[in-house]
Amino acid sequence: MTQKQFKEDLLRGRGCCFQAVKIEPEKFYKEVLWACRNELAFDAQCEGTRAWFLYQMISCYENRDAFLNTTIRAFDSAKSDGGWKLLYLAELLNYFACDGEDTAKQALWRKYEKIHSDLLASRRRTRTFAYTRDDFEMLCVVLAENRGSAIIIAKDIGKLYLENSNFEASDFQWLYNSKIVKHLTELERLAIRSKNIMKLLQVYAPVEQKSEELPERKRDKPKSGIALSVWLRREADQATVLWYAEEYRRQTDPEARAIALVAFCRCPFPDDPTPIIKDTKIGCDNLKRQAWEALAYTRHTLVRDFALEMLPDHLDEALPILIKNYCPQDAPLLVRLVKAVSIEHDERSCWHSVHFDILHMDADGLKAPTELIRYLYENTYCSSCRAHALEQMGKRRLLTREILLECLFDSNDDIRTYARRCLNRRKQKQTGMQTD
Repeated sequence: MTQKQFKEDLLRGRGCCFQAVKIEPEKFYKEVLWACRNELAFDAQCEGTRAWFLYQMISCYENRDAFLNTTIRAFDSAKSDGGWKLLYLAELLNYFACDGEDTAKQALWRKYEKIHSDLLASRRRTRTFAYTRDDFEMLCVVLAENRGSAIIIAKDIGKLYLENSNFEASDFQWLYNSKIVKHLTELERLAIRSKNIMKLLQVYAPVEQKSEELPERKRDKPKSGIALSVWLRREADQATVLWYAEEYRRQTDPEARAIALVAFCRCPFPDDPTPIIKDTKIGCDNLKRQAWEALAYTRHTLVRDFALEMLPDHLDEALPILIKNYCPQDAPLLVRLVKAVSIEHDERSCWHSVHFDILHMDADGLKAPTELIRYLYENTYCSSCRAHALEQMGKRRLLTREILLECLFDSNDDIRTYARRCLNRRKQKQTGMQTD
């Protein structure tokens, strides 16, 4: 593996990176060091930060001082900007701290004190305030790993509520539910002597009571937008769906027609799609955009013919339509088109939605070309998509022992669990055969 390929697979989160570092640690030293100051995850909210993934590689090195110091510097200079970098670096430092590195622990608490002080001094709920508050909550979740730390954090959160009216109960709901609530008995005892803890309990007591008393709400039909389209697809009867189709057809004004067509941006159009096909060529940009999107959720021979006609000049718009209307004879074309879509970590193209559509073709009773499933596993930056690809490779009996061993060190926890299960099942089967 070259350094360039290694860096690409770092951003993908593939376990082959750990295998490469274990064999040739010095060859990939600079790339691992680079990862100590740069985010790796494509979507940390769904995948996690990949801190565990990187720390496995760092652990392959006898001297880890450079990795630790680089991470601390990056963490100290990290700004609250609405991203996930601070959480990533905090989790990475926490692995160092759990392995006995006191400087990592000190860096975490130093940042904690700094952000807490900034929040105490904040007097307006600006965007910067929200970013800082979110980073502080994430840092608290990392640090509240034991009773002592959780109580310290509970006191400091209570102080924020007590001294700054800018805060609301919902500001630290995730922290409270995931960490603080585990220590309620101890906190109630300490509240007698701590006005900060007492304030925290007072803030969240009404929230807990309200959640317990809240009756199950009956979901009303959404009035418009994507929510309406999802409702039509999942819950509405055929007569209702047909009524919305007629409502779209009777509109003559392009903007009104576009608004009506939103009802089918997730729900398949139930009738002749010819009007929608025509609307992709109307001058109104909004109507054209909605028409392309509606066709991407509609299966019909006319829609497939239209997609083939518009390829490759309208690749971004027509490819999702072809995927939805795939026929086995389209396999060579589909493979060629999907591989032609450029894949960037910052998703400047439509690659992620294309990969998602390919991996969910089975929901329409379609079987994606095997070559594409392998391709997506090896090339996607989204580890959630890679997990779907891996499961489909398993169903098609494409998983070699080498692939499963690589997956044991993947950045995605679901992939690691799946690989362990597959390997254990094979081991048990092999042991049973030897016993027989």
